[in-house]
Amino acid sequence: MITLLGIPFDFSGMTYYQTNKDIALGTPVVCTTDHGTFIGKVSKIRKPTEEEAKKPDFNRIFPPIDRIATFSDLSFLRDAKERAQEITKETQAQATNLKLSMKVLKTYLDVDDDKALITFTSDGRVDFRELVRILSGEFHLHIELRQIGPRDQAKLVGGIGPCGLPLCCTTFLSSFDGISIAMAKNQLLAINIPKLSGQCGKLMCCLKFEDEAYAKIRPLYPKIGEKFTYNNKTYQVTGLNLLTDTITTYNGDSYESFTKEEYERVKKGLAKVDETTLETIKDVNAGVDLSGHGIKDTNNRIAQIKKSEAKHMEDLKNKTAPHSSQPSRNNNFNRHGNVASSQQPRNNGRPNPNNNSNRSFHGSKNHSYGGNTHTNRNNNFHGSKGNFHNSTPVKKESGFIPVSQIADKSVLDVKPVKKDDQK
Repeated sequence: MITLLGIPFDFSGMTYYQTNKDIALGTPVVCTTDHGTFIGKVSKIRKPTEEEAKKPDFNRIFPPIDRIATFSDLSFLRDAKERAQEITKETQAQATNLKLSMKVLKTYLDVDDDKALITFTSDGRVDFRELVRILSGEFHLHIELRQIGPRDQAKLVGGIGPCGLPLCCTTFLSSFDGISIAMAKNQLLAINIPKLSGQCGKLMCCLKFEDEAYAKIRPLYPKIGEKFTYNNKTYQVTGLNLLTDTITTYNGDSYESFTKEEYERVKKGLAKVDETTLETIKDVNAGVDLSGHGIKDTNNRIAQIKKSEAKHMEDLKNKTAPHSSQPSRNNNFNRHGNVASSQQPRNNGRPNPNNNSNRSFHGSKNHSYGGNTHTNRNNNFHGSKGNFHNSTPVKKESGFIPVSQIADKSVLDVKPVKKDDQK
């Protein structure tokens, strides 16, 4: 199967050769050019297109490579570099002695023939016949001097462009096309020659990359200086930006920007924006069935969730609220904290002198009187002023109070009073 190999040469650019061998990128090969046989490296590999394969002069357009570089070819290439530098220096020295306005760039030695190709640049034509005669007698080679342009020189020397990348001519350009100032005007660029020029002093090659796209879009927009009426004022087009679709206009007092569509509407006397085409804001969740069982079921679910949350909050509030003091089952508490027993103590039928409703209890000890001992078991009376602190837990339905809920553990140490010990 035929494969096309792209091999660049400094003096002729990228040239494609054909081969039926499996060759990798970077492989040195020997090729015949219009200026001799030289060694180059494969930089591109591709297959021929259908149109290229059908051409009758396919073999002439894409000549075959001579061979893959052998060991002797590579040895010759190493030796040729030192000799080529010597020839370049001597050529420049002889050109200076002959007062020739030329700058010698590089020398290339032919692989199969005693021939040297010398490239140079000059602002005008140079009569180098005497120089060729001197060099041929000195090096015993067939000398060919070839003048190249400033773009070829920039490609040979290399450098960094205004974009911060290596020059296009040193990376991928294989030939140079004509660049005109009309391309810069078509892209609405400021006509500043120094800024539009590359290192070669010519207009930058990248001006041609987007010229075809601008050539199609530019006629669709108005010309600079075109006038029209808008809001009873005369506007004039002062600027265009094809990339952002912006037309800048000025009426003498203020600026106004239009898109291409808006500009066409205004020229017809219509409003700048067609309000009928404006999108209305819609609630994307309106009427959406979130549960999958209808809006009614969804509302019921939401109501149940709210009810459950309210009950939960009420339970939390009851748990965090302080418990109110509740009297014992058999005791009644008055405002002053005095205890009135609902049962009369059994003291042999005699009134208990210690059972005085107006008497206050002092001290921090617990006192038991007669049969009311069980009523005071969970009550503490503290302080000389008769302050009463009730630590009785909340009454349960079962009437049983767990030990963990008794605040004053000292009551657990009180022994019940027997009938015989009442005295």
